[in-house]
Amino acid sequence: MGVRRLATSATTAATAALMAAAIVAVDAGAAAAAAGGPAGGRTWESATGPGPTLLTLTVAKGGSTKPVQRRALLTCSPAGGTHKQARSACAELAKVGGNFGKLQVSGGACTMQYDPVTVTAQGRWKGRKVDYVHTFGNACTLSTTTGAVFSL
Repeated sequence: MGVRRLATSATTAATAALMAAAIVAVDAGAAAAAAGGPAGGRTWESATGPGPTLLTLTVAKGGSTKPVQRRALLTCSPAGGTHKQARSACAELAKVGGNFGKLQVSGGACTMQYDPVTVTAQGRWKGRKVDYVHTFGNACTLSTTTGAVFSL
């Protein structure tokens, strides 16, 4: 394994560890609030503002979520993670309140060729749980619908 690949693996592992820690913190805060614990009955989001945005995005060829061809971690506020167009992806998601089903970035024309692509998004958008799976008819339809979000 080359030095570059080791560095990428280490960065991905570190980002994943931070994401997991943040999700545990969000879940723990919400659980404490529900139990009337230290959060004083407030949710994590209302006590500290919007929760974190930490999403794992994947793209797979075909009608199944596996095998994954591309994967990226996306964080917003500030935009980052391993996503190569994090700022644009966060801006596009912000326009639809993090609702992946409402994404409609451009009205470009695509051929009707059926060559399915399946995408997933899992994690948190501003503290709210996200679990999105959708199969697009082809890569062009994916691109015109989601823009930079799944341009991994």
